[in-house]
This record gives sequence, C-alpha cells and structure tokens, in this order.
Amino acid sequence: MLDYQLIRSNRRKTIALQVKQGQVLVRAPHFVHKQIINDLIYTKSAWLHAKIAEQSHTALQCFSFKQGDTLFFLGHKVCLNINYAERAETFLTTVTDDISQLTVVLTKRYKEHTNDNELHLVAVKKQLEIFFKQQAHTMLLPKVTNLSQLTQLKPKAIKIRQYSARWGSCNSKGELSFNYLMMMLPENVIDYIVVHELCHLRFLNHSKDFWQLVSIHFPQYHQAKSWLKEHQSQLVWRLP
Repeated sequence: MLDYQLIRSNRRKTIALQVKQGQVLVRAPHFVHKQIINDLIYTKSAWLHAKIAEQSHTALQCFSFKQGDTLFFLGHKVCLNINYAERAETFLTTVTDDISQLTVVLTKRYKEHTNDNELHLVAVKKQLEIFFKQQAHTMLLPKVTNLSQLTQLKPKAIKIRQYSARWGSCNSKGELSFNYLMMMLPENVIDYIVVHELCHLRFLNHSKDFWQLVSIHFPQYHQAKSWLKEHQSQLVWRLP
C-alpha cells in the first residue's frame, strides 16, 4: 500500500485525498477509523499512482537556473545565458527574429563554481527574481490602474510579491496582491489575472456571479485559463 501522511481535524466531515510534491496527504475527521482510510487508499491507488507520476514528470520540466535553460518571458521562450563581470545585472536581448536571450551576469566570484553548484544556482535565481520584480513594477502597476478604471473596480491597495502557488490574491480589505512571476505569462493572460482579482473586490468567491462578472470584463477568459493549464509545468521555478 502507498505511504501517506494523515492529517486529522475536528472540523472535517469527510475524507480528502491530495498528492502534493509526490506525497500522498489524507485529511480526515478524528472519528474515521484508520482501516477505512487504508481501504480508501487501496481503492484509489491507481489514481494516486497516476498523480505521483504526473508530478514527477512536471518536476523534470521545471526551470532549473542552468546555462542554456529556457524560460518564459511575456509568453515567449527565452534562453538563459550566464556571464560574469564586476557588477551583477540582468538584461534581455534579441538574438534572431525567433530567439531572445535573457542574460544573467553574476559577479566574478561565482565563476569558480560549476553550473549545477547550489551556490551558483541560488545566485542565478536571485538575479532573475530581481529582474522579474522590476519588470512587474514597470508593467503591472499601470496595468492594474488602467483595468481598474475600465471595470470601475477599485482596490484599496496593490502589492507585488512572489507566491509559490498562486498568481494573485484579494483579501476582505479590498487589497490586491500579484505575483511578479506573472511576467512569464503572455500579456493577455496577465490581463485576465488582473481582471480576475479585480472582480474579487465584488465577489470574494468563485460563484456563478463572480464568473459572470469576469466574462463581462474579459470575455476570452477561458482561453487564458487554458494557456495557464497547458504551460503549468513550465512556469515552476524550483532549485534542483
């Protein structure tokens, strides 16, 4: 039988199965006997094995911060080029009509480390995060302001940060937060995410009314969601 982590709660009424980073999680009420959980794991084993295999495949596709890797910038694949100089910087250049290159310049002290050395990878990741955050501040803040005026949905505050598992959020205070890694996405998908979070200012849920409001302000939202789903595995940043 598959190994699993059991999380019990007095608030739960039903059993829930989840596969997260290749590990099976079981959330269950305290009153459910462990044999019932074991039987459920056995019954769902095919589905669980499939999910574990799918996540393992996804992990192999994750961007790994090494020379020659490809990542997305505004929906286009760019090639990572790593150089060394006195001062660290990151910039985007066009190589041909079809190929762009994102160059990360590290200080010379990193040159002695191999491309897959953890210290080297962390340094590349940090430089890329600085670049993406700068780009997000340049593009996202004016975009949110413009779409807010068009939709007449006005947030109390706008923050840009990095999330591990979401593109944006809206809280009950009317404050919006956006993941600066959104700069990997095509501009129309970025627009969808901004509109999505703006609509949460009126409906802090994913009800039928919420999606109807999204469709009014962004009728092609299904295509944007499809792009995100199709490219999900290539939008993950994870150190090997």
